[in-house]
Amino acid sequence: MPIRIAVTGKNGQAVRALSETAESEKVVVIPVGRPELDLGIPKTVEPALRAVAPDIVVNAAAYTAVDQAEREPEIANLVNAVGAGAVAAAARTLLVPVIHLSTDYVFDGDKKSAYVEEDPPSPANVYGATKLAGESWLSGTIMMNT
Repeated sequence: MPIRIAVTGKNGQAVRALSETAESEKVVVIPVGRPELDLGIPKTVEPALRAVAPDIVVNAAAYTAVDQAEREPEIANLVNAVGAGAVAAAARTLLVPVIHLSTDYVFDGDKKSAYVEEDPPSPANVYGATKLAGESWLSGTIMMNT
C-alpha cells in the first residue's frame, strides 16, 4: 500500500516537485488547497485533511507575498500562523506527522555565515514573523527551512 502524502497549497512548487519525484507505486501525493482547505479559514483544514486520509501532511501553503504582508499583517498572520496551527491540530487529531516548510525570512540576514536550523530566529519583517509564529504551533513536527 503506498504512502499517502497530503500537501497543502495544491498549485504550489512543493506539490509539483513532490509529484514529479514520487514513485507512484510507493508514494501518492495528494494536493489539498482552496477552496476545500483554506488556511485563511482554519475550520476548513481538518475536514479537508480527513477526507484525503493522509499518512503524512506537508504544510507547504502560506501567505507568501512578502511585501504585501507588511500592508496586510492580519491576513498574513491568519494564514501563516493560525492556519499552520490548524494544520498541526488536524494532524494531531488524525495521528499523522507534519512536515512544515518554513523560510529563511525567520532570520534577519545579519549573520556573516550561513544560517543553520539551530540559529535563534530574528525575523526582520511581518512575513518572517508570521512564519515563525506558525512554527510555534508545530511543536513535535519536522521543520525544514526553504
